[in-house]
Amino acid sequence: MTDKQPILVLGVGNILLTDEGVGVHVVQRLQKMDLPPHVEVMDGGTSGFDLLDDIEGRKKVIVVDTVKAGQPPGTVYRMTPDDMEEMGKSRISLHDIDMTDLLKLADVFKIQKPEVVIIGIEPKDMESASLELSAEVAAQLPRVLELVMKEIGD
Repeated sequence: MTDKQPILVLGVGNILLTDEGVGVHVVQRLQKMDLPPHVEVMDGGTSGFDLLDDIEGRKKVIVVDTVKAGQPPGTVYRMTPDDMEEMGKSRISLHDIDMTDLLKLADVFKIQKPEVVIIGIEPKDMESASLELSAEVAAQLPRVLELVMKEIGD
């Protein structure tokens, strides 16, 4: 893609494994909304290194995924990659690699990194085979969407 919008909302996860697919569920809802023309919404699935091309040239990337930080299921987080580093280890994973590794790889390849914001949600179940989110996570989707829209507007 040569004409990338400045803002990318990237939902990641495996939609077949209950809460693991929260990022994809958010993307599906966003795709039904009337978003500004400078925003692209993408289902990143369980991609890892492949996403390097997708973040290149962006002003801002908003990643939506599960974040395991030991809080009750459904807890919503707004984080930056620096926040993840301060936690002692990365808590968000793009499944092949984690987000901090992807950004470090961007440095290696001299790719200009965008501003990255992570909107995460504490999962309840990431192992059961189901297309449905747990009740705790599903109840927080409006809050997650609100945070994503705020980031788009900022």
